[in-house]
Amino acid sequence: MEIKLPYLPFKFDTPEGRMEVTVRRGGNPEAGNREAPFVAGLSFLQPGPRALERISLGAKSSSYGGVLRVLTEGFKVNLGAHEANTVEFRVLTALCQTKGVVDLDA
Repeated sequence: MEIKLPYLPFKFDTPEGRMEVTVRRGGNPEAGNREAPFVAGLSFLQPGPRALERISLGAKSSSYGGVLRVLTEGFKVNLGAHEANTVEFRVLTALCQTKGVVDLDA
């Protein structure tokens, strides 16, 4: 499924709690680059044990602005890569069904 976000910062509710789309540097530099690319992910907003958890999105770029552009122009979400009873599946499903998110495949 390919979706795009209506605006950033984007916050939404899931069965797991309130979340926000965030952008930061990834963990490992790509081949030939000295710096890691910027990547998008979902972060929990509520305090507690999940406050530091992050669910990756398929949006990355060599610049912060590049990732923001990808998020608002369209990126793929692969729900099939996660089992139905996992946190990742429930959160990504909630993101795709949130009001304002545009399904580019529809």
